[in-house]
Amino acid sequence: MGRGNNHPTVQSDSNQSGSQWGSWLTGLVIGAVGGAAVAYLTAPKSGSEMRDTLQRSTQDVPERLSEIVDDSLDLYASFLNYAQLSLEEQTTRFKRAIAAGKLAAAKKREEIELGGTAPLPFQHR
Repeated sequence: MGRGNNHPTVQSDSNQSGSQWGSWLTGLVIGAVGGAAVAYLTAPKSGSEMRDTLQRSTQDVPERLSEIVDDSLDLYASFLNYAQLSLEEQTTRFKRAIAAGKLAAAKKREEIELGGTAPLPFQHR
């Protein structure tokens, strides 16, 4: 059945993931600017006090943004590790199920070739 059809999906998923990160970062910046604007407009301080506070807080923005990005990347890496472990576990279960099915089929084939069928466990003789 066209195994080659899987590759474009993988590529579009990675492109979509990149655009999701861009959207997330854009939303983060818009939210930070909007929050600063609301704080500035509703603050009960005088203009000079507010300017001083705003200047000090804007000096902290690169450090805070760096921390947020680092935390986000750590969270993303943790998710990828979890997803990889889950995929490996499911793959192992699937392989065991296939092996059990092959073994059961081989036993049944042997029973048929020997000319008799064993009664099913729920049947009475």
